[in-house]
Amino acid sequence: MTSLGGTDAYLKIAPASLGPEALAAARRELRFYRDLASIVPVRAPRLINHLDVADGVALLLADAGGSLAVDMWRERDWAALGHDLAALHSASGLPTRAWDGPDALGAAMTDPDIRTMREFWESALPQFDHILSGADRVRGDMSAVPPTFVHGDCHTENVTFDHGSLVLCDWQSSGVGRPSGDLALLSVRATPAGVAVPRALFDAYLKVNTERSAELRRATLAEELAILLFQWPHYAMYNSPAGNDRIRRRGTDLAARWTGESDSGGRST
Repeated sequence: MTSLGGTDAYLKIAPASLGPEALAAARRELRFYRDLASIVPVRAPRLINHLDVADGVALLLADAGGSLAVDMWRERDWAALGHDLAALHSASGLPTRAWDGPDALGAAMTDPDIRTMREFWESALPQFDHILSGADRVRGDMSAVPPTFVHGDCHTENVTFDHGSLVLCDWQSSGVGRPSGDLALLSVRATPAGVAVPRALFDAYLKVNTERSAELRRATLAEELAILLFQWPHYAMYNSPAGNDRIRRRGTDLAARWTGESDSGGRST
């Protein structure tokens, strides 16, 4: 669509009928665009106008280019995203008071749906019970790196390309949280399509944010494993059998790496 000022734009609407969680997410995104979008060290869509009333929330955002299917991403695109995430995660001086991000994974680990998890994983993952009993260790590894400001829903469908640069969109889950979450979710969402996130992303990230690289790799491994075990089974019905098979293979590989390192006391990934 086109705004009254002639700017190419798109409209996001969250009606109250979607429920309180959806409204809270829309208001969080509005708050991000109003308070932080102009000062974070990454590109985000420009807020043109908004409406926040009892009936819902609407955001009018300037057009920010288009997304690419994950299998169309080039290595340099992944590297650019790694650079941008590192810049976001290492940004200082952001006014992040009262900006605690939502933690759906933490909630799923606190109150796991064991039956659904077991139905999806037990036949493919011999270590299922071992990992489940060690959930506190998984959580500890996830939290090995201090919290930072994160995007919170970082996957390639939320990244657009505009005149040669990346734009991070959909900030509804942004806030202070685990940096490993942004990195791990990229891999989780790419896996069903048969795409492995290349090393170039992590290498570019660590060129910007060089501190605690071993802990970050370990945290990202644990975070991705936790997402697959505790959250993915609820979304399996929306994916193809081939995609779910790829998820199971990825989960099996991550579990072997995590249990091997935990049992040996190793810290590299």
